[in-house]
Amino acid sequence: MSNSGYELGPDIPDTEQLRDSRGRLVDDAYVDEAVEDAVSRVRGRGRPSLSQVGESPLLRVRISRELDEAVSKAAERAEASRSEWVRQVLEEAARRPG
Repeated sequence: MSNSGYELGPDIPDTEQLRDSRGRLVDDAYVDEAVEDAVSRVRGRGRPSLSQVGESPLLRVRISRELDEAVSKAAERAEASRSEWVRQVLEEAARRPG
């Protein structure tokens, strides 16, 4: 991150050193590190990607209530989440020849 050129306001003398709650000096390097940390935390939110690179595509389909219940029961029997179970079934179906 580059220095934004922010300067302290006139109410804070140039000779005063600002410190955080842990006593660390708040300077340009501190601010740059805090910004990088905040950005990485925001980018790290959500579920991890299943793809090698970038975000995983999301497949949404409408199904009947009966099929929804059957999927839930099948996933439970397989001791998997619904998403894991559906991914496994789709992978197996996609690999079948023909």
